[in-house]
Amino acid sequence: MYAEKLLALDGIERTVRSLSALQLNYRHSPGEWTIAEIAEHLSIVEAAQMKGVEALIDRAESSGGRRSVPVEVSIEDRFRDSVNGKIKTRLQSEPTGTVPPEDSLRAMRKVNDRLISLRSRFEGLDLAAARFQHPALGDLTLGQWFVFFAVHEQRHHRQMTALISSPEFPRE
Repeated sequence: MYAEKLLALDGIERTVRSLSALQLNYRHSPGEWTIAEIAEHLSIVEAAQMKGVEALIDRAESSGGRRSVPVEVSIEDRFRDSVNGKIKTRLQSEPTGTVPPEDSLRAMRKVNDRLISLRSRFEGLDLAAARFQHPALGDLTLGQWFVFFAVHEQRHHRQMTALISSPEFPRE
């Protein structure tokens, strides 16, 4: 799980840092996000998710629920229909278009570092001991929230790549 999250973030960082300002701010069509805005969205969502995950860890720890064997955690069944389709973003998660991409990357890296620092608290917990509602995916367990970090980044990295691959994308 941590490796997938790190790979996703590394890919986003490489993509964003390889582009010019013109490319980062290219809008394929009205209403679609630019690559800079996708990065901003990720930083907004991840900061909020981090607060929620920390609260879920506290709740799981206070319940005393420990697991004795490793478990597989998946959200594929909930995310399958929306992996490539549109998901309506809540207003508070929409980008403003005013945040420099490097600031968004820094915020995402900070969340990643915090997730890694929580690893010792997370491992061994009953991953189903605490749940919280996701606006589009429904009720997710603590384990599913951790997986969601990577899946969400992967989804948006694919969107960045698709935008770059479009014939209209500015080539410099």
